[in-house]
Amino acid sequence: MININTRKVNIFDMNGTFTLRNTVKIPYLGMNVSHIEEGKAIFDATRRALSIGYKYFDTSSNYQNEVGFGEAIASSKMNREKVFVSSKIADEDQGFEPLISAFNRTLNNMKLDYLDLVLLGHPIEGKIQESWRALEQLYVERRVRAIGVCNFNVEQLKELIANADVFPVVNQIEYNPLHVEHDIIEFCKENGIQVISIGSLKHGEVLELEEVKVLAEKYDVFPCQVVLRWVLQNGIVSLPQAEIREHIISNSALFNFELTEEDMNLLNSLSSTELV
Repeated sequence: MININTRKVNIFDMNGTFTLRNTVKIPYLGMNVSHIEEGKAIFDATRRALSIGYKYFDTSSNYQNEVGFGEAIASSKMNREKVFVSSKIADEDQGFEPLISAFNRTLNNMKLDYLDLVLLGHPIEGKIQESWRALEQLYVERRVRAIGVCNFNVEQLKELIANADVFPVVNQIEYNPLHVEHDIIEFCKENGIQVISIGSLKHGEVLELEEVKVLAEKYDVFPCQVVLRWVLQNGIVSLPQAEIREHIISNSALFNFELTEEDMNLLNSLSSTELV
């Protein structure tokens, strides 16, 4: 197994960013808004996150809360340029015309003029290239600032890149101490594709690891903060889920401590997913 922590990442500012291949800056911490109900729940959660300092929100039409999310952004009176909004294309909306229609529907629901990042939710066989052509058109029209994918393996990334006019700048994949796909991580790093983590806490499973508990006690933080800090220090964007204020705050309190190289390597060593 390799050590994926190949470069030291100094992260002490919640509003800090990584720079994507196309020079767009992406916050290295955001909030995934899945499982938050439409209406008051998503409106309140988004406003709470904005008040705490979050600038990046990971959305999807599948979450069925785009209207309330958009209303929260609008009511905040925050400059649109200060908020980074990403969305994922649902599997049933892939293909050229369906994707364009779905994108327009999302913009209308959110009452936004553009999105900062749009991703293909999954690699759907037979639809990848035409779906990518649709994203490329939206990118050229400047209706989206960056385009990428989710859940693509190395071979799928290679095939996409070989046939693309616009390079994918993001790959959003499952990433946590128990699940690190080293071959994908290394390919993305070598090709300037920013990895975004989903499932960082693995539905709470990684919080029960003895190694994580020991480190939480050592640094006097919550176990979730150890894991999320590990994600960031490996140069990967973190998108924890949260709804209530206490969880939103704890997920963002990652910037007054730093894991040592030894502790990073310990967490890096836990994955059962070996390099292919």
